[in-house]
Parts: sequence; C-alpha cells; structure tokens
Amino acid sequence: MYLQSNGFSGYDIWLDQNEEVESYTYWSHFTVKQTHDKLKPKRTFTPHVSNHSSPDDWNADIAIHGLESARYGWGWYEMGFFTYWNRSGLIMLLCFDLPAKSQSDIQTMFGLQAINCSCPYAIFSLISDALLRLYDDSVWSIRNYISQWEARRSQETDYFLLHEIARHGVHVSETLSVATRSLDAIRQHHERFRTNTDLVRGNSGHRRWDKVGSQFEFQLRFLEGLLQRSKANNARIQNEITLNHHFTIGWISPLPLEKEAARLVLDEEYPQEEVQYQDTFYLGGRIGKHEVVIGVQRKTGLSGAAILAEKMRAGFPNIKYFLLVGIAGGVPRYGPAGAVSEIVLGDVVVSSPRGNHGGVLQYDKGAWEGQGRLNFRGHTNGIPGDLMAAVNNFRAEGWSKTNIPAVLRQMRLKLDEKRRHQYDDPGPSRDRLFGGTYVHRGTELDDCKECCDADYTTSRSDRGDGATRLLDEPFVHFGNIASSNQLQISAIERDRVQQEHEAICFEMEAAGVLEEYPCVVVRGICDYADSHKNKGWQNYAAATAAACAKGLLSMLPATDAASRVESVASSSTQHTAQSWNVAFGNNNKGFQAGSFHGNISGLHFGGA
Repeated sequence: MYLQSNGFSGYDIWLDQNEEVESYTYWSHFTVKQTHDKLKPKRTFTPHVSNHSSPDDWNADIAIHGLESARYGWGWYEMGFFTYWNRSGLIMLLCFDLPAKSQSDIQTMFGLQAINCSCPYAIFSLISDALLRLYDDSVWSIRNYISQWEARRSQETDYFLLHEIARHGVHVSETLSVATRSLDAIRQHHERFRTNTDLVRGNSGHRRWDKVGSQFEFQLRFLEGLLQRSKANNARIQNEITLNHHFTIGWISPLPLEKEAARLVLDEEYPQEEVQYQDTFYLGGRIGKHEVVIGVQRKTGLSGAAILAEKMRAGFPNIKYFLLVGIAGGVPRYGPAGAVSEIVLGDVVVSSPRGNHGGVLQYDKGAWEGQGRLNFRGHTNGIPGDLMAAVNNFRAEGWSKTNIPAVLRQMRLKLDEKRRHQYDDPGPSRDRLFGGTYVHRGTELDDCKECCDADYTTSRSDRGDGATRLLDEPFVHFGNIASSNQLQISAIERDRVQQEHEAICFEMEAAGVLEEYPCVVVRGICDYADSHKNKGWQNYAAATAAACAKGLLSMLPATDAASRVESVASSSTQHTAQSWNVAFGNNNKGFQAGSFHGNISGLHFGGA
C-alpha cells in the first residue's frame, strides 16, 4: 500500500531497560518524475489496482507505473531507503530501485566523506544529495521542453504534446512538494532523536553544532527553490497552451478588404506571431473587454466560411460567438405599405429574425419542382438567446447611440494621409439605383456610368426622406439575410426572394457558419444585389459594417476565458498531495511514529 504513495518517511526506536536508545531504524520512500529527449503523448494508461484489499491479495509484482512509459519518453524513479543504527556505531543502509547513476554517486560520496556513526541520520544527509540531483534534473528537463516551445512559437502548435508536457509538469511539482515534506519530516525526526540523546551536548557540556541538521536545512531550501521553479514551469507551459485560448469572439472576414477594415476597429492589436494555428496567422486583438480573433476566408461561399469557422474554433477553443462581418447587396426597399424602409449604399444590415426565419436563410436550398422552380426547404439555425439579446439591446439604443460616425473617424485617423480617404463616404451622388428590369450593359469590368443609361436610375434624393443620409451617418437595418453559394446579380430574383422570405440583404457565407456555430451577421451595403455592381462603395461599406460590429460587441457581456481556463486547471489539481501524521501505540520496548505524505487513503493500523 505504501509503495503506491508519492512518498513517506517514518522511524522506530528501541529502548533498553534504562529507557536509553539501543537501536534506531528509519525508512523513507521518494518518487521522481523524469522526462527524456523524445517526449510524445501516451496513448495508453496503467489502471490502479488495489494491493491491500486483504493480506492474501498482496502481490509485489503489481506495477504501479507501466513499463511502456519509457517508450513515450518519460519514467518514474520510485526509490526506497531503510537504515538501521545501534549505539555501538553500526549503520546498515538498504537502497531500493535507485537508478544506476545515483548508485554510482552514492558509492563515490561514501568513499570521499567520513560518516559520523554516532548519528543515525548522518548517512542519509549524503543520500539526500543524490536525491536532489534527480529532482533537479526532473525540473530542468521540463523547463527545457518549455523553452523549446517558446523559441518555436511561430511554428504550428502541437497541443497534444503541450498538454503532455503540462501533465508531466504537474507530476514534477506534486512529487517535489511531497519530497519537501518528507525531507522536512526526516529533519524533524533527526532533531527529535538528537534532543533525546546525548548528541546535543559534547563531553565538555557545551552544545554541539548540528552539522547534519544544517545540511538538511540547506537541502530543504534547495528543494523549496526547485518547487518554485517547477511552479513557474507550469505557469509558462499554461501560457503556451492558452496563448490562443483567451479569444472568446471569432470574427470572420470573407474578403481581405473586410479584414483590413476589421483591423482598424481594434482597440489593441496583438503581435502576429502570437496568433496562429496550423501554419496560418490570424489577426488578434481587443475590442472593449472582448478578446477577438479575426480570420479571412481562403475561398468564397458557404463551405469556405464553414471551413474557416471550424479551423478557428479548433485553434482558438474558447471562442463562444462568431461575428461574420463584411459587404453585401441590399434590397433597396422593404417593409409593409405605409412603413416602407429604404436601404441606401453604405447602410448596415444586422441579421435578426423576421417572419418564418431566424435571421439567416439559405434560399437556394430545396427541391426543383414543376417548370424549373425551386421549392424552398430547410431551416438555418437562428441566433442564440444571449447573442440575440445583445442585438436587441443594440437595436433599442437607436441610431443616435450606435457611435458609428465616431468609430469611422477613429478608423481613418489610424491610417496615413494617402490611405485615409479610401474609407470616405462616397456620398449620395454616387449612389445610383437602376430600375429592376434594366440590366447592366457592359462586362463586369465596365463601370455603369460608362455603359449604362442614367435615365433608368433613381437618385437618392428622389427616393424620399427615408433615403436621406447625412455624411458618415448610415442607418442600421435589422432583418433576414439571404445566403447562398450563388452571386445574386438579378434584380427580379432579388425582389422575388425579398417578397417570399422577407429578406433585406444578400450574401454568400452566413448560412455556412450558422449551420454549426452561434453567429450574428453584420453586412455593409455596397450594391443593390443586381447586375450593376459598384466596387466604389466596397471599402466604405466594409468600414460601416466593422464600425457597427464594434458597437454591437459593446452590448455583449465579456466572457473571461482566463477564469474558465483557471477553473479547469484548479479542478484538475484539486486532488493534491495530502498529509497524515500517524502515531502507533506504545509497548514496553519502545515506540514508533511516522509521517506519510502523498495521496494515501484508507489507512488501517492494528494496536499492539
């Protein structure tokens, strides 16, 4: 039973008829966790097998730690010591299961140093020096692994191996803590023996200097220092593990220009080399109290967005919510008669439930029936309750408190003079709405003002007061966002989908993300989802969407990822080493006492 503990120490004194010490024995058990050069995660485990259900069940061959551990680059040294001493000066030491190097060191020390045979513990003060070397190697081997990871931080992170290092680091700290208490108990046993014998005072009556006790004191301070180093190692490896774990908001930018706009709304941007996963750098930073990681899609479409969301969640596992922020095509007019709303270029649309949909619908999903008509079928997940509450609170604040104009100004100030104007509001004169039946006359590379007839356009001022906007004061609209794998460039199809599904915006990513992850979609309107695409509004629309998303985040309570990691860590270490002081019953020949340290439970002792 005791061999399955992390460590213990005890002693036994035999007295003669005059109550003087005739002989003295003491014993101890120390455990050291050692890692080697080629550490790799272990895929098996050795279950604990009770070895003390009954006396008949004892089997000395039951392995406490599997021999296969060495194949994974680590192992345990489980060493036992038993010392017998009598007052004639005879000392007998038995050492069990020491590594070969420690055996050699101990033999060398015995050959170089004289041993005070009047003190039972003099010999163990030399033994403990060899133990300290093992514990020192144990701590510094973990430290070397951590330093290697810190040096190669820009490479792909192997979280399985990082967690394996962390596991061994916890074991090293645990065994160090137990060893410290065991050695302190041995020091106290030595002091007790010395006080109750004539070792305290010499022949002259003066108090003797306790060299053995002084050496134990020094060794204890050394072990305590190693324990602090081990705790620092654990903190450092947790820092490596949680480097990507403090992000709680995943921000998806379908296009690079949308990522650049997102960068400008960060209150603090983190170094690029600290935000990476699987050979990919992400943009990390802080917005208000939120830790945000921003990724850009490698390809457009629903699958591209879904793949990016999956990778971000894998690399940054504490992401609680996603924001999908970018540009889109808007429905120019929506709402019932008498309460019609106008969407103009530069406005923002936020996904919000309307009619039979939860904020996003994949309108190209269904079955083809009859004469080439797609019968819509299926359902896209809606926005979760707490994220929807943030949307509603943002909506309730009203336009005047969205702070979008101020954020737009701050974004421009972060740029140099040459680039600052790329996020300027193009103004109403460049906002042209063509009639639904008038299609673009040129190629996709030709600007409408060069190939399309302006007589078929409606200016913003002609659309009434609902379409009037002051400079840098876009409106925010809330409703269903139509999502598909096809680019929407037909005004007729746009109006049909709007009427059937109450959609007010068209894009190509949101349904892919919402299929698996909680997400709210924020889109800046750069065209009218028709054939007259307008790249002149894309930068500004990306900026208004990013500014709106920043305001939306201010309505969402921050999630403290650090406390979540700490709570997991604390729960994994709550079964720390414990200590029991056990006193045995006296008899007419002497007494026994012992201190057992480590995870020992179910102790049963019989009285004499």
